[in-house]
Amino acid sequence: MRQAFTLCCCLLCALLASCGDEGRGKGEARPAPVRVAQAVRQDVPRTLETVGTVQASSSVEVRARVTGEIAEVCFTEGEDVREGQVLLRIDSRPYEAALREAQGNLAQSEARMRKARRDAGRYARLAEGGYVSRDACEQMATEAAADEAAVRAGRAAVERAALDVAYCTLAAPISGRAGELALHRGNMVRSTETAMLRIDALSPCHVYFSVPERHLPAVQERMRAGMLRVKATPRGGRPAEGLVGLVDSAVDTATGTIRLRAEFPNEDRALWPGQFVEISLLLGEEPGALTVPAEAILDGEGKRYVYVVRDGRARYRAVRELFAGGGLAVLASGVEEGELVVTEGQMRLAPDMPVKVSEKK
Repeated sequence: MRQAFTLCCCLLCALLASCGDEGRGKGEARPAPVRVAQAVRQDVPRTLETVGTVQASSSVEVRARVTGEIAEVCFTEGEDVREGQVLLRIDSRPYEAALREAQGNLAQSEARMRKARRDAGRYARLAEGGYVSRDACEQMATEAAADEAAVRAGRAAVERAALDVAYCTLAAPISGRAGELALHRGNMVRSTETAMLRIDALSPCHVYFSVPERHLPAVQERMRAGMLRVKATPRGGRPAEGLVGLVDSAVDTATGTIRLRAEFPNEDRALWPGQFVEISLLLGEEPGALTVPAEAILDGEGKRYVYVVRDGRARYRAVRELFAGGGLAVLASGVEEGELVVTEGQMRLAPDMPVKVSEKK
């Protein structure tokens, strides 16, 4: 009986000892594998990177100014057209007939006007000799003035009818790329009701993009020097170079950004309206800037921060980032030159957690 009791006590002690060892093992965090890079000072081009949208430098909707049947289409959809090039012709026969009628009415009015002038002159001479009354003379002068007014109205009617005939021929108001035609030959078109087609000027073209307002002084300084150049790179394409020509008149208070417009020659048509492009804006050079790899910067609770490796542990550091570009982040504070910042494995870290450096970048 005593031996059994002694055996139970030994087993209980062993079990308690093993549980204590297991608890201690769980309390010690295993080092997290990370990769690090050194914070260094170097001259860095001050480049802003954002996304922009391509727009035509000029865009026009061609609309008919008279109602009628489309008699002829004189261009091919999607081709380049020149300013003044004939695009469409609307059946002009009704308007030509109206013009001839207006011209005939004008001729009648002019004939009546000439007769009224002669009569008014004759009555004026007779009135001076006392052969006709003054009232009769004034009546003839009034009729002559009315006929002159009718002639002016007739000339305006002829001019309006001639314009309607001219409007039957639709020409390109600008040079550019013609889009899809809304109505084809044989269809009826009503004046100003339907946009027949759209013409976009692609060379040059414009690219619109926005930058944070804190960069506005640098943007203005570069623009005054005429050196605010920008690169736009379409997806899968080559970068194109342009020049910023417009800074919006106000900062967008909702986003804290300001809108810019750059002009690109676009002679090779690499940029297309509606296309999204990657923008790289050079604002000068930052000499002796403290830099870390951009992937080391993290966001949390409205702050930017990094993890610095010191004494084998991850140390939390809030940082103030000036700008980022070319894979680097330029810092104003938070990290000292030569310190090691974590570039990979940050998501597994917590402040003061032990780490194991796998490789230095």
